[in-house]
Amino acid sequence: MHGDESARTCTVFGLSGDAELLDLLCATTGEGRIHSVFTRVVNLLTPDGLLVTLAARDGGDAPRTLVVDTPDWTATALTAGRPVTFAPGNILLAPGPRPLRVTSADARSWRPKAPSLTGFAPGTLARVSAQLDALNQEFGPRGGMLGPVPGAGPLELAVARALDAGRATLLTALRHGEGDAAIRRGVLALLGLGPGLTPAGDDFLTGLTFVAALPGAAPTGLVPAVRAVLAEHRGRTTDVSHATLTEATRARVRAELIHVLRQSAEEDRPPHAPVRRLLAIGHTSGSDTLSGLVAGLHLEEELRGSL
Repeated sequence: MHGDESARTCTVFGLSGDAELLDLLCATTGEGRIHSVFTRVVNLLTPDGLLVTLAARDGGDAPRTLVVDTPDWTATALTAGRPVTFAPGNILLAPGPRPLRVTSADARSWRPKAPSLTGFAPGTLARVSAQLDALNQEFGPRGGMLGPVPGAGPLELAVARALDAGRATLLTALRHGEGDAAIRRGVLALLGLGPGLTPAGDDFLTGLTFVAALPGAAPTGLVPAVRAVLAEHRGRTTDVSHATLTEATRARVRAELIHVLRQSAEEDRPPHAPVRRLLAIGHTSGSDTLSGLVAGLHLEEELRGSL
């Protein structure tokens, strides 16, 4: 952060940002508001109501996200509901007597470029899926799609059973081409299921939908079904999860997930380092998203007739 004592304004510079968001910020004026504040992330609503994210410098690139040059947001006194002023390339936050200005003018542009599935030879997707699943099982935390933690209580066990059932319902519908209504039921069974800012069911859906939205993916009907369910059940999950899933329908996901798939496509050995970075996201979010990616890649191989 850099202070301008004459104006009593503290300026935070953008380091990198989603290219679509950078274009949007260059053209946005008006008043929005702070949606939510966490240690390393501040979520904002633009004047048009779009949810966007300001992430601390170690936050990683992601859709609708501007990574800025601050270690965290703990010293800013920002609170949810406070007004935010948008001007071209600038966001003015006013937590107290000394306003905070975030500028995106010099931020590096990031684009979520995922590999096409057409480049994977027969059998490769199944091999990659098995490798990633093994890494997730070995290093991923329990409490989400990998099952309950040891000694989990009745509520946690019930959620775990519901996650298993929802996953089975959705994958069966996709595998056997049961039609839009069945796919929507499977999506709805997982949407919003689990605790946290991005519930486990949503994270699984993000990984699965990402694969379905990639160039060369088999036309399963998942992407339009997810879009329809999100539109019809707006309050079923959190705003952050809704935004994440919406972007996944366009194959736009976090850089960590793209790195896992890209390295898997380019190398024969398991991508240990990218997987560990993905698993470090949230409590179980990285693992749950990886579970969705694993399921999506395996399903793609099945639909190609290679299994």
